[in-house]
Amino acid sequence: MAKIKTKIKRMMIAIDTERCIGCGKCVNSCPTNALELVDGKAHLKDEKICDGFGSCIAVCPTNALYIEERDAEPFDWSILNTISFEDFLDKLSKHYRPEEIKQP
Repeated sequence: MAKIKTKIKRMMIAIDTERCIGCGKCVNSCPTNALELVDGKAHLKDEKICDGFGSCIAVCPTNALYIEERDAEPFDWSILNTISFEDFLDKLSKHYRPEEIKQP
């Protein structure tokens, strides 16, 4: 017997594929690795691991990503056990600090 997946209303990343240029900046900035490029466009590969915080939005040069409330599977909190603090800081330093303020 198949397990029924419970969906709840929660904030999730959504992608406007018309605006997406496939640069991959959102994929590289996502701390939970919930995004991937498919056929040259950003794609949410697993809604259970999208934290809905929108760190990907900040790096999108074309404003193709946004947050929307929708029915989705609950966030899988166990994904946080797979993220090292060092990797998280590395993503932040590469994607959120303008070049002119980075330390040499």
